[in-house]
Amino acid sequence: MPWTAPSSAIDRRCAVSTLTLLTLAQDLAASHYGTGGLSVPHLRAKGMTWVITRQHFEVSEYPLWLDEVILSTWAKPPKGPFCYRNFAYSWAPQGKKASLDAAQGGSPERIPQSPEPFFRGVTCWLVLDIAAGKPVKPTPELFGTLGFCDDDALPPVFPRFAFPEAVSGAAKDFSAMDMEFVRPTDIDMNGHVNNLNYARWILAHTPESVCVDRMIRTLDTHFIAEARPGDRLACRTAVVSGDTGDVEYVHSIVRLPDREELFRARTVWQEAGLLCRPLKVS
Repeated sequence: MPWTAPSSAIDRRCAVSTLTLLTLAQDLAASHYGTGGLSVPHLRAKGMTWVITRQHFEVSEYPLWLDEVILSTWAKPPKGPFCYRNFAYSWAPQGKKASLDAAQGGSPERIPQSPEPFFRGVTCWLVLDIAAGKPVKPTPELFGTLGFCDDDALPPVFPRFAFPEAVSGAAKDFSAMDMEFVRPTDIDMNGHVNNLNYARWILAHTPESVCVDRMIRTLDTHFIAEARPGDRLACRTAVVSGDTGDVEYVHSIVRLPDREELFRARTVWQEAGLLCRPLKVS
């Protein structure tokens, strides 16, 4: 699927934002499952739905506004109850533009580009029986005509990480943390918070000093429990390593007042100049 970023999907560097890349991944997955009658509306009509459990994404370069890229996704054969989906974004032929003027004017001016994907991802999903609240075994009858591929964009291995005990101790004042309130616009058709909102919240509460001159190279997410309308959430962020160069953070979203952890993520931030070329005007 060829794609060019609209201006609304770019960040201050005129690069495609991390959240846009994640949104595209979800839209691609929904479209592919829909071709096999496995979209969320299809499944809900049978008393089932999709739920995501884990994600791992790696970015080697961010495309700029008006670059042309090819988006790919495929499902791997299920293992037990787990359904793995892969993503790979690569450059379209001559899709990497030398300047904004070259892109807007249709000039043949281009710059060298790697044939390798610049964005790779692997995600893990379950088909859930809504009434029972339990996973459904992915049978050939359930998946019907959906095609599978054995290739790996990334190995289906999801790193384990914990929120630092020094920050997550019982004495921590949660009321002093960044807060989010679940609003009706945050809810998806399953009645709980759409997974993209968790990513949006942790990015919104990452220290600005990191975001100014760095971009995300690696993102891991673990979905632990559901947030629902009216929930009050505390967004916790802790630096794991990196005073200079790459910086690694662990993020956690906790529901108040019971302090149940709903979501955990890990981000690795790299100097922006190593992940994104400048947008030139010729």
